[in-house]
Amino acid sequence: MQTFTISINSNTALKTLRELEEQHLISIVEKNDMDSPAIPGRELSLIQFKKWINDAEKTSTVSFEEAKSIWAEKKKQLKKITR
Repeated sequence: MQTFTISINSNTALKTLRELEEQHLISIVEKNDMDSPAIPGRELSLIQFKKWINDAEKTSTVSFEEAKSIWAEKKKQLKKITR
């Protein structure tokens, strides 16, 4: 299982996600108490910002080509289940 926090700006996209939820393919959690500098919220102090950057630099990365390949496969799966 993977958890994502997303901001949806389209009613069509939200409708599609609700349909996936009805098919029990995903679960939508309305409120998430996740505290991350990557999402809107409170401001970081300079020390917290430096720590966040340091942690991000130590985290493993994925090449653009690999990410593109993974997304292409996921896109096929999503198209298949939403038709």
